Amino acid sequence: MIRWHNAARLGLIGIGLCWSGAALAAPITLKSGLKITGSAVVRPGEYRLDDSGGGIVQVSGRNFTVDFRGARLVGGGANRGIGIHITDARNITIKNADVSRYLWGIVVERSVGVRLVNCTASRNGDLPPGTVIDESGREPEDNHGGGILLRDSRRCRVDRCTAQYQWDGIDVVRSEGNVIQDGDYSYNGNWGLHLWNASRNIFRRNRAVWCTTGGGALFQALTGWQTYDAQAVGIDHNSNENRIEDNDLRFGGDGIFIRANEGPIAPGTVVPPKNGSHRNILRNNDCSFSPNNAIEVDLVDDTLIEGNNCSYSHYGMWLGYSRRCVVRDNIAVNCTAHAVEIENGQGDVFERNVFGYDAPREASLVYLRQNGRDKTPSGPYTFRNNLFYGARKAIELRATSLYLDGNLLAQPSTDSPIPQMVVADAASRVTGETQGQRASQMPAQFSPPQDIRAGSPITLSGSGLRAAEAPPVVEVEGIPAWVRRATDRAITFWMPADLWDRPARDVVRVRVLNGDRWSQPMEVPVSWPPGQPRIDGITPNPAHLGETVTITGHFLSGRLLFNNAPVPELTRQRNGDQVVVTAKLPEGILTPTRYNVLFEQRNGTVRRTWPVTFAVEVPSAQMPHLVSATFSPTRLRVGDLLKVTLVVRNNLPHPAPLMMAPKPPFTYEEKQAWWELGVQEVPGTLHLRVTSDKPAGHDPGSWPWLFGFDKDRLAPGETATVTGYIKVETPGEREFRVGLVATGSRFIDDNAFRTKITVTP
Repeated sequence: MIRWHNAARLGLIGIGLCWSGAALAAPITLKSGLKITGSAVVRPGEYRLDDSGGGIVQVSGRNFTVDFRGARLVGGGANRGIGIHITDARNITIKNADVSRYLWGIVVERSVGVRLVNCTASRNGDLPPGTVIDESGREPEDNHGGGILLRDSRRCRVDRCTAQYQWDGIDVVRSEGNVIQDGDYSYNGNWGLHLWNASRNIFRRNRAVWCTTGGGALFQALTGWQTYDAQAVGIDHNSNENRIEDNDLRFGGDGIFIRANEGPIAPGTVVPPKNGSHRNILRNNDCSFSPNNAIEVDLVDDTLIEGNNCSYSHYGMWLGYSRRCVVRDNIAVNCTAHAVEIENGQGDVFERNVFGYDAPREASLVYLRQNGRDKTPSGPYTFRNNLFYGARKAIELRATSLYLDGNLLAQPSTDSPIPQMVVADAASRVTGETQGQRASQMPAQFSPPQDIRAGSPITLSGSGLRAAEAPPVVEVEGIPAWVRRATDRAITFWMPADLWDRPARDVVRVRVLNGDRWSQPMEVPVSWPPGQPRIDGITPNPAHLGETVTITGHFLSGRLLFNNAPVPELTRQRNGDQVVVTAKLPEGILTPTRYNVLFEQRNGTVRRTWPVTFAVEVPSAQMPHLVSATFSPTRLRVGDLLKVTLVVRNNLPHPAPLMMAPKPPFTYEEKQAWWELGVQEVPGTLHLRVTSDKPAGHDPGSWPWLFGFDKDRLAPGETATVTGYIKVETPGEREFRVGLVATGSRFIDDNAFRTKITVTP
């Protein structure tokens, strides 16, 4: 039976034909400012529309679904407008939308129970790599754009959505009880996910890789460009009791960063802070390969950090001023500084974690300290049933207290050092089992699986796979994989859909550390997803300036990118199912020592290989360098001018382009920063930076004082002197330092000419 319903009463667009109560509305054509208040199906096609105000598509009302299948909404770029704007809605579902080139792709405001399903909001609002925004946390920073914004909304769901290649993937502001799951928020230049004044939200089973300056297109590592506090997951300003679990968060500027940058509640103290984000749960995430911190938790309380992979980062975990954190079942292997460092933390508990170095190192794995800058006490800490290997010092203490129980000191190879459990200064106190134990079990044994399917869980079966309370380590080509479950007889780990930042391989070596001994490595074939573009090899690597480089891989048409800059190909030919490309290595004054190499295909949609790290040997003597830098006077009063004089020499055989803004001599107020003055960086030039350990009003990592030259070229062998001034406003002793920057690429000279400056009232 056909039943007709009143279209206005049902909130349908036009007249709806219903069969047994189900609406069969005719497809609608999109136009700028279109208002939808009832169920609709959008006519397929590409719609190139500019937002005249309020959003191209404006959705409000209750209890209906809008299906955008086959429709693409494309703006004019320039960081303007909103694609789909959902306001004052309840229980509305938006399906299959595809929105790009607006400030925000999809915005949900003042709504309850909105559901976004299979939507794509990529390549929307973005800012240039290296842009510095306010990192105080006082503002939500939702004005810069990105993919999806949930604002002032509750109980919404974002299922299987994609938001990539823009400033932010998804922002959640003043909202609670939302669930974001099974999506991809990768390759964004600032945040994959940002929570601000947003509590009791769930972010699970998502992918947010390479969320850092340049979104994976630029090399980002310890010798590369700064990350400017980009993060896969950022949690700010009174965002409590959120669950971040089962996510792939590799290669973020930080993997997960919870911070409270707004100052203390009580003057003269540090903790508790204003608007801290407390009681968050970080569980079963892969946060590895951060050039800064896999997980950073600053000035917050009662965080649970459980089952995460924090390996191959600068710091596995940085927990400054953290209180009552529980850290258990995590892996932090081969981090360049420490697996864990904490200054002035209180009551943190570590249990069943693995901290190690594969190659023997003198550096301690864990460093716990009172920093001496304020009176906030450090400790007590509890370490129970953790596994340490590969370092001379497992734990190093300075002016703090520690309780130990059941920790294991392993020596998984004959060339590994036999470590000391604790090295402490006279102001520290250690109780409990201070020596540790070495296990005596046999190495793990397993049968290799038939193959490893990239992007899928892999199970190893055998015996002795978990012989300690701490989790086992599974290394694939020397990289700790993301272990999901482990028993004595079976381990399930995750092989990512990329081979980290390495060329793809058809066979990989797998080994297991069970708590005391490594297994014999096994070779296992890899099965890559059909049609996935990938780079299989780059030779030579490292290369020398001006050399011809050969790139082999699986890709069709498209272009080769070195640090996001197209590289002209010399030759291209097919070799079976592979393509072999040769290219001349770029040569110039600002040649980076590392590149991220990608191949970009454009067949209607843009597809890229994953970034592969490629090294270039650039002799230091052939690069421009700082000859000297002086600060004067070294003792001055508030309101005086601190003079900095910098001398740069060009050691190249050709002229070096120079940045001329701000032109010397230039004077900064101490609280000013170059980006606040409208100064624009000029890629391919040199400029100078100055910072201190406490630059007033700015993060120490932001290098707020930039100085240009008085000319645009520096001849071979020529030196240039630049003079600048900083009007000091904050009393106290600080350490100033300088850097020479290859704009858009890296610091050539970093943290140089450190000088103590005293400012009196």
